[in-house]
Amino acid sequence: MDSVSKTDFWNLTWVGRMRRLGRLAEVAIKEFDLEVRDMRVHSFATNLLYRIRSRSGTRYILRMAYPGWRTFEDLRAEAAWLDALHRETDIGAPQVIRSRKGDVILPMSGFGVSGTWYATLMTWIDGRLLAHALTPENLERMGELFAKLHRHGKAWLPPKDFTTKRFEAFLSRGEPDILFSNGTLQSFAAEDKQAFLTAREWVEKEYSHLPHNDLRVIHCDLWHENIKVDHGKLRPFDFEDTIWGYRLHDIAMGMLDLLETVGNARYQELLLSFRSGYEKLLEWPEGNLEVLQIGRLLWKVNWTARFSKDDLAGMSVAYGGIFRNFERTGELRWPEPLKQP
Repeated sequence: MDSVSKTDFWNLTWVGRMRRLGRLAEVAIKEFDLEVRDMRVHSFATNLLYRIRSRSGTRYILRMAYPGWRTFEDLRAEAAWLDALHRETDIGAPQVIRSRKGDVILPMSGFGVSGTWYATLMTWIDGRLLAHALTPENLERMGELFAKLHRHGKAWLPPKDFTTKRFEAFLSRGEPDILFSNGTLQSFAAEDKQAFLTAREWVEKEYSHLPHNDLRVIHCDLWHENIKVDHGKLRPFDFEDTIWGYRLHDIAMGMLDLLETVGNARYQELLLSFRSGYEKLLEWPEGNLEVLQIGRLLWKVNWTARFSKDDLAGMSVAYGGIFRNFERTGELRWPEPLKQP
């Protein structure tokens, strides 16, 4: 395979990059026992996804994971859990397809593409995104889905080479702490700086108090755009963040995304529906849901400090206000119409 420098690849036009990545994806798909009828780009948001239809009409997704976003270990953990969910449950998550050599992840490089892109082939999930059907009935089903995954994640015995990473702090994947350790906070207004420092104390304390026996394998990014509604059944996908973690953390992630989408008033109604569905199968986990949601907000600001510094000033003011309001009222309220960068 030919290769060029990283600079050459990123200096290409969008069309030029996609052309080279397409060649890499075509090589990857040939490693599978699959007769392809058509293959087209489905989306490109961090990872590059191709929608594939076989000559028999079966549909698949080929994911080319962006270099450095998730490690080989992370993606291997995802594949192991998806394989177990396919064998042991009726949850309806995607099935990972093995290559002719039995591999679930293919490291792909060359064709002038920068870095190593990890290719994973999975079955296509039918239905429409839950984001388009956020009804109380579907939120109740979403609660049941979370509970089913939490029950399996606790009972399942992962393979020996499964990830050892645990989500037990606002940064838990080895990301650098740019927010608190690199002087970023010094650029904030004094009251916002203090609000962020106080928020970090809340989050650290909350994680330290979560019951250790609640630790299990979790999805860690299960929200309404990673779930499809298929003839009334909710089907989860995008398991690339699979990790050891706590039930309350998993719920907090999904419910924060819901709050940001529907606003304060409707959120309370939908959260009750979610909890009702969850408690059909499991007791509600211990701890303060809102504090773990604040931890997620700290993660977002840290990410922005790393990759999108132009948005940092607005986030510091908006989130500082959220934290101060929480300190006064004990409620996490979303300042509308705040939009995420």
